[in-house]
Amino acid sequence: MFTRRTGLLIVPLWLAAMTWVVAHDVWPGFVAETAPKLQVTDWLRESGRRTQFAIYNDKGRLGTLWTVYIIDERSVQRWDLVWIEGYSEEFFPLGISVQSFFTIDGTLDELTVRLSSSQRSLRLHGERFPTDFSFFLEMGPMEKAFKIPLAEGGIFSGAVSPFAQLADLEVGQTWRMQAFNPIAVMTGMGERFIPMVVEVTGEETLVTESGTVSCLVVEAAHAKAWIDRNGAVQEQEVILPVLGKLRIVREAVFDERAKTAARQATLASGRAGRR
Repeated sequence: MFTRRTGLLIVPLWLAAMTWVVAHDVWPGFVAETAPKLQVTDWLRESGRRTQFAIYNDKGRLGTLWTVYIIDERSVQRWDLVWIEGYSEEFFPLGISVQSFFTIDGTLDELTVRLSSSQRSLRLHGERFPTDFSFFLEMGPMEKAFKIPLAEGGIFSGAVSPFAQLADLEVGQTWRMQAFNPIAVMTGMGERFIPMVVEVTGEETLVTESGTVSCLVVEAAHAKAWIDRNGAVQEQEVILPVLGKLRIVREAVFDERAKTAARQATLASGRAGRR
C-alpha cells in the first residue's frame, strides 16, 4: 500500500534519477559549443600526414583503416580508406572511402563517401552552404537529394571512424556532429545519419604500440575516443548495426602496399556491385 513514508522515499529517488538524466543526456545538448575545426598543426604537417588503424570486434581483427592528409596553402584534403573482410560473406569484403575537403581554416567544405562490395555500391556527396549541408545519395537506381541544417552538427564524418584529428581540446567541451553510416544504407538496418552530442569527459593514460600516451577522452552515445595532446586519435570504439562493437586502434606502421591492394580491391568490388 502506498503510504506517506513510501512517497517520501520515492520522490528523492525520482529527483536523483532525473538529475542524472539531465546531466548526462539533456544538458550536454543545451550547452553544445561550436564544433572544433581541423587544425593544421606542426605535428600534422610533419608526423601526422599518414596513419593506419587496425579494426577489431570481439572475434578478432576485421580490417584496416588508412588516413592520408594532403595539405597546401589553400586547402586540406583528408582521404580515409576502410577495408573490412573478416565478417561475413553476404556484404563483405567491403571498402569504404571518404574524401573530405577542408578550407585552410579547418572548416569542412565538401565530403564524398563511396562504399563498394560485391553485392552493392553507393556514393554520397555533400557540400556546405551558409545554413546547411546539401547531400546527394546514389545507390543503384535510387537517387535522393536532401539537406541537413548546420545547427544539427557542422562536422560530418564516417560512422566507422567518427573522430579524426582534434587539437586543443579541453575537459568539459561539447559539440554536435553527424556520422554517416553507409552500412545502414546498404543493409537497411539502423540510421543513415547518426546525430551525436560529443563531450570531452576526462583524461586517461593509454598503452599503445609506441608507448604510454596521455589522452583526453571524447565520448558520445555509442562512440568513444582517446585523443593525445597532438590531436591524434590513438584509439576509438563505436557500436554499429550489423558490425556490432568495433575497436579502432592506431598502429605504429603505415603499410602502403596493403593500402594500395585494398584500394584496388575496393574499386573492383564497386564495379561488381554496379552490375
